[in-house]
Amino acid sequence: MVALPERAARVSVVMAGPLPPAIGGMTTVICDLAESKLRESFALELFDTAKQTRAGRSLCEAIGARLALWRRWWALMRNRGDRIAHIHTCSGLTYFLDGVLVLLARARGAPVVLHIHGGHFDVFLDRLNPVLRSLARAIARAAARVIVLSEGWRERLKPRLPGACLVAIENGVPLHAPAQPRTASGLETVLFLGAVCRAKGVEDLVRAGRSLPRSARVELVGPETEAGLIDAMRSLIDELGLQGQIEFVGPAYGADKAQRLAGAAVLVLPSHVEGLPVSILEAMAAGVPVVATRVGAIPSVIEDEVSGLLVAPGDIDALARALERLLRDAELRERLARRAFDECRQRFSIDRVADRLGALYAELRAPSRAGGVAVQAITPMQRRP
Repeated sequence: MVALPERAARVSVVMAGPLPPAIGGMTTVICDLAESKLRESFALELFDTAKQTRAGRSLCEAIGARLALWRRWWALMRNRGDRIAHIHTCSGLTYFLDGVLVLLARARGAPVVLHIHGGHFDVFLDRLNPVLRSLARAIARAAARVIVLSEGWRERLKPRLPGACLVAIENGVPLHAPAQPRTASGLETVLFLGAVCRAKGVEDLVRAGRSLPRSARVELVGPETEAGLIDAMRSLIDELGLQGQIEFVGPAYGADKAQRLAGAAVLVLPSHVEGLPVSILEAMAAGVPVVATRVGAIPSVIEDEVSGLLVAPGDIDALARALERLLRDAELRERLARRAFDECRQRFSIDRVADRLGALYAELRAPSRAGGVAVQAITPMQRRP
């Protein structure tokens, strides 16, 4: 554990990103950090950047809402060289919108930590035209530190974001209890946690369902982020004769998500692209064995045949074999789950992440006029997903 200097206790950190009822890995990370030991040493404030306007909003409404958000941020940063701005972002338009927060905080004299999530960021940068690529690089250089989710991502982004100070800090999750062995039952659940889209390998998982034992049931838990995909997958399920074996559950939060993890025999994430998926860490922390693909930072987290099983993205036959193997071998499930829990405890606990962030904040700290140490949400914060 990193020992923080006494003055660090007076440093205020404003953490910006999507808060509940928004869902997803970035929201989960922010909520977990807000409840971590960070709040014992720093005054944390949460600033919600999630979309607040109605579905089907007009362009004028969208622009007005964004300008209002930026005005609130500008006012919050007023005369606040004593505050650190920690901004969570991802690829696409979101990065440039959050880039305005970076520049506004710098204009107010606050050091900025820019925290990049998601598995498309290198592709996103490569596809930008020269003008937007220069702007993207300028935003990264304006931040005092740019956090990426693994050393692999740091090496990948270093040539793409020249001049930016890149720091690798892996995601973490709360640890509540040691792994519990899972015994065979009449119905084994294969659990998918994530956005329901083709990039997460949802179609691959449905097609792999043909090879699973009839006692297996696949639950896909998460929001549909690709319009019409669930209807298309239900048609495919009917075509493959898998009715009753594969279910689209929708998003799950809090105790509901924890209960689904506790009842799962296997967590599967057959993604084609990834950063460092929180769902894998949550499964490791819950003692659930993982089948995943060799993409993004996943191979740096899961060691094949030691703490989980890895397959190539898009290899439906290999995915089916790995799932069938775990479903039929309770001893293998228990061995992989125990090793994964130990790995999670050593590397991916939320307290370890808090230590790394605390040391980074201490490096960037400025004289503070802020008092107490508390978590204050700028907008009402609901129960984390």
